[in-house]
Amino acid sequence: MGILIKNGLIYDGTGAAPFKGSVFIEDDRIKAVIKDELAAGGETGPDAVLGNQATSGAVLGNQAASATRLDKEANLYGGTCIGENSFTSFENVETVIDACGRCVTPGFIDQHRHADLAIFRESFGPQELAQGLTTIGTGVCGFSYAPFTDKSEGLYTYAEPIMGPSADGARYATLAEYIDAARHADLSINAATLQGLGAIRIAVKGYDPSPYTKEEMEKGQALVEDAINAGVRGFSTGLIYNPEMYTSTEEMTELLKPCKGRNMLFMPHMRSEANELPEAVSEVIHIAEENEMVLSISHFKAMGPENWHVKLEDAISRIEAARNRGMDVTVDVYPYHGTSTTLSSALPFSFLNEPFEKIIAKINRKDEIDRLKHCYLNPGPKDNKISPDFRWSTTLITGVALPENEKYLSKSVKDAFAISGYSDIYEFIANLLYSEKGSVCMVELAMDEADVERIMKLPYSMIISDTLYTITDYPHPRAYAMCPHMIKEYVLNRKVLPLETAIKKMTSMQAERMHYTDRGLIKEGAYADVLIFDPENLKDNATFEKGKVLSGGIDYAFVNGVLSWKDEKQLAKAGRYLI
Repeated sequence: MGILIKNGLIYDGTGAAPFKGSVFIEDDRIKAVIKDELAAGGETGPDAVLGNQATSGAVLGNQAASATRLDKEANLYGGTCIGENSFTSFENVETVIDACGRCVTPGFIDQHRHADLAIFRESFGPQELAQGLTTIGTGVCGFSYAPFTDKSEGLYTYAEPIMGPSADGARYATLAEYIDAARHADLSINAATLQGLGAIRIAVKGYDPSPYTKEEMEKGQALVEDAINAGVRGFSTGLIYNPEMYTSTEEMTELLKPCKGRNMLFMPHMRSEANELPEAVSEVIHIAEENEMVLSISHFKAMGPENWHVKLEDAISRIEAARNRGMDVTVDVYPYHGTSTTLSSALPFSFLNEPFEKIIAKINRKDEIDRLKHCYLNPGPKDNKISPDFRWSTTLITGVALPENEKYLSKSVKDAFAISGYSDIYEFIANLLYSEKGSVCMVELAMDEADVERIMKLPYSMIISDTLYTITDYPHPRAYAMCPHMIKEYVLNRKVLPLETAIKKMTSMQAERMHYTDRGLIKEGAYADVLIFDPENLKDNATFEKGKVLSGGIDYAFVNGVLSWKDEKQLAKAGRYLI
């Protein structure tokens, strides 16, 4: 039986201006989109046929259904049907929802969430549905949980500040095994994965910083081929993270050779987002071009006052030069001036001279603390150059495991150091990392708002969150509030983008980029991932001070045609794993 959403202001996800109309859902698909028009000599819209008794959420019985016959020749109650429309009536209408002029949009898509393990948790779903998310992408920044070999165990410890703990301790020998497990999970929303190249490097080499041998490269390429055969849409990398930071441009290009000619996506977290940002852009463009891959640069930004504006414009010019010569390049950005990752990822490259676990095991020694301080204050050619005073004043500690370190939560590193009892800030940082075995989460308020707005306005940019799923009471607010915050702050308040453009960047652009077939649009034949909301009523309740709060204002969220969110409550789990 079908659902008719009437009297809506429809934003179809293409970026076109909205129109008044109705959407008819049957099973898991949108069966018709009807654009209201003035009917000669009579009412328009579904009430002209259904009668005023068809109110919001009313269930129509057989007698009412017989009155809903809407004939094409009668011009569908004064409206124009958009699409082929292979049926001649709405006899199957069971439920009518009166949108009362509210927005009817595709479900929001976030192609960049670190939910690889979180999707298996029973608690997964409300934080996403409450902000209108119906589809997410995982396997980003080089992190995946397959393939798993005897060299992969360290991945779970290293990545826990990003992914959180495993729900069941499962280990997946191949990406195909992980995908099979995800397909059988009870998902609240749709999800899919890229293959993280960091996981492939770890499966082959562990955390060994040495270059790939010929044999190791062949093993890595075979795992790339396995991922393609498993159905992934592309590959991600985290060239700022251990151990991928040791992978050279030439090695990354060679590793991805199996992708050549296969329309694969390359989604990199680049080697630098600070002083070497333009060079990092050129590097990933080269890697993608060499392997005939489309390129989508993750969380594009410039970190630190020394690098704002000028470095960003240089990077943009390199992207646009590649686009002008016909390369398919996009970027994504989150609607906040603060990033979130692990404190260990901020360790200088010049300091990381051996496997991560060995470094952390002795980082509290005086000679190592002295070396760490020297590397921060005297950055090498591959180190990010950000003023130490700015960095430690704007870096917030957001995730720790030990009770004795909880006093530092939500404080800047500088303020945490002030109450730590240590005599030197680098001694404090080293001992904090040592006590937590390297697993410390942080938020860096290191971006410029003008740069964020500049990136949002690029016609080839998309809006994402880069959400972490660590277990903490102080998450980055983007985890809970990205979608409402984008609309309230950057559309309604600052007017950086019109609503139809913002919705496009949060729906169809990402669906197209990730090859999510028939998603991200309000059109006949598309999967019925649909939202109803009033933009003025959206609530981005999560803040940097209090980040673990659900958003509000999404009145209805349908996932694959199933009403999954209403009245600020989850009603169903109707998600699918997309391959």
